[in-house]
Amino acid sequence: MKEKRMNEPVKELVAIGASVGAHCQPCLEYHIQAAIELGVTADDIRQAVEVGHMVEKGAMAAMKKFSAAAVEEILSAARFSKKQPEAVAEESSGEKVLKIYDPAMCCSSGVCGPNVDPALAQFAGTLKFISAQPGVRVERYNLGQQPQAFVANEEVKSMLGNGGEKKLPFIFVNDQLWLEGRYPSRDELLQALKINSVPVLFRIATTLENAPCCGDGGCC
Repeated sequence: MKEKRMNEPVKELVAIGASVGAHCQPCLEYHIQAAIELGVTADDIRQAVEVGHMVEKGAMAAMKKFSAAAVEEILSAARFSKKQPEAVAEESSGEKVLKIYDPAMCCSSGVCGPNVDPALAQFAGTLKFISAQPGVRVERYNLGQQPQAFVANEEVKSMLGNGGEKKLPFIFVNDQLWLEGRYPSRDELLQALKINSVPVLFRIATTLENAPCCGDGGCC
């Protein structure tokens, strides 16, 4: 069967919407002109621009909620660090493993789209913080994207029976069920994982040149 390819006018309409979402004015001007030369109607171009604004609006709403949660998470970590300046890392008998079995979500963290659950945004920041601590491994599974992981764990598989899906998330610490039905706070996780050392905070760049966002070592 011959592979169907997107035609050039459609490509330009997609590029127009993407240019709006990316706030790239030169890109937008270029692709509008290219669309006109390919015979794309003015109404189609306007609709592509409108779609771009809809995506942009959704992303901005999600980022607003996520950024507010991230600020509180990092400030809380900084306060915790200042309270325990002399703390020494506790001897660990082995790696601590945190496993999260999420309900079906649109992405791995659920922090996407225009209507982000603040609890999910805060939990995403908490996991980033926990993952930065030595001796801790975090595994996270989404029922909608990784159903095989739910089937592979006999306890999780059994819990999902008889309507157990409504009790997600299931959170395990060292393969022992620790929490179900809600997402924990950072302090609850620190206590459950017995993390008594001074938290490892995220490195903040001191200059624009070594800032990680969108650079060679980027975060996006």
